[in-house]
Amino acid sequence: MKRIVFILCMVGLLVGCGTRETDVVQLDYMPEQWVVRDLYSGRMDAKSETWASHILGACTGKPITQIEGDVTVFNSYALNRKVMISDYDPNNYKLVTFLKGKENFTICYDGDYSKMKLGKIDDIPDFLDLTSGVEVPHVPLIKAGTKEEEKVAEQSDPSEYLGMPINLFEETMVHVTTPLNGTIGLTIGEQQGLFPISFIEPYNAQMGTAKIALGYNDKLKQAYFYFKATNGATSIQPFVVWDEDEFGHEPIQFEGLQVERVLQTDTLDPGVKTPLYTFSYRKNGKRVKADVSLTYTKGEFATKETIDEDIIANPSVPRGPFFFLHKTPLDGAATLEYPDTLRAAGIDMSDLMNAFEEAEPVDRAGEVGDYPLLTIIEGWKGQEFQLSFKKRSKKVDVYVTDETRGQTFKLTSAGAETFFSYFPDSKK
Repeated sequence: MKRIVFILCMVGLLVGCGTRETDVVQLDYMPEQWVVRDLYSGRMDAKSETWASHILGACTGKPITQIEGDVTVFNSYALNRKVMISDYDPNNYKLVTFLKGKENFTICYDGDYSKMKLGKIDDIPDFLDLTSGVEVPHVPLIKAGTKEEEKVAEQSDPSEYLGMPINLFEETMVHVTTPLNGTIGLTIGEQQGLFPISFIEPYNAQMGTAKIALGYNDKLKQAYFYFKATNGATSIQPFVVWDEDEFGHEPIQFEGLQVERVLQTDTLDPGVKTPLYTFSYRKNGKRVKADVSLTYTKGEFATKETIDEDIIANPSVPRGPFFFLHKTPLDGAATLEYPDTLRAAGIDMSDLMNAFEEAEPVDRAGEVGDYPLLTIIEGWKGQEFQLSFKKRSKKVDVYVTDETRGQTFKLTSAGAETFFSYFPDSKK
């Protein structure tokens, strides 16, 4: 008896006994839909489009909260979907940084998460330039600069940035090397101010060690930060404090300002208020002093809980899946505006998705109409089909062909009715 059943099932392979039907919907990364750009150079390698799958896929691991110890940060890549799929598309942009500590990691940021997501990966991709890595400490490093460096900074003529003279104070330069993320808060007395490196993010690692000094304009009686990154980029930023009345940061005046650097440490430990300068200036005719201090707050990476909370907190954000009928591929040349593209009507796509998942493989397709392509997009992934029809006396059969697999599927009669309920214009 067992032998008979085995033979029947072997024969039944041709008709479905004990088999699993081919999955119609097989969403995957679609590199042709993405622009990949090296965040530091701004250049896009000729092969970079083919990297999209690897870069997007590197962000799918389980979120972890921290990396222990120092790390080496490599390239950061910005990915933009060539065609936005909704008015607010949280999956239209992704920023991915690759790094290596005791293990390999990625840090990913996009519009769908309230925080950056840290995750482990098995291997660093081959297309990364491993000679361009930058070592990043686990807390900010800070040390005093030299008089020679200050002379070089003075000769760079920072006044050109504002069209007015700014004189740098002697012995105010410090070197700051930032960690992966977090904030460096500045206070002067009891007032909150802004340090040139207030918000630390992983892709800023290529900035390397910044040189920061203080300058002053006698006419305006205002202080300014001189800032120079390792790559030579230089800027002048006003010394500002938080103004409750204006609800923003505003410059503050210091009449007859004198500055003394009082830094006594080489690290900014988390939560520790670290004195940097002492300001002496005239206020209401009297000379007063105020301490300028820095406090580093360690940044937090996203967890599964915070990601879920963000999704719950933003129920109006469209999250897909999305279905489109279109005349040309969604690779940048297409537009999602009618009549070039039809979008499935409604918000809940579950019935339409079921119609596709229940389609059956067939040997031939129908006739291609005005909209030859159908694309499903959900999150970072998608799938493109060729769409065709065959008219009968009382109904229209719907076929979809996955050309990458060379497989055609026919929607069931109920599935075809569901399809036309979402795309009524396609039946005309």
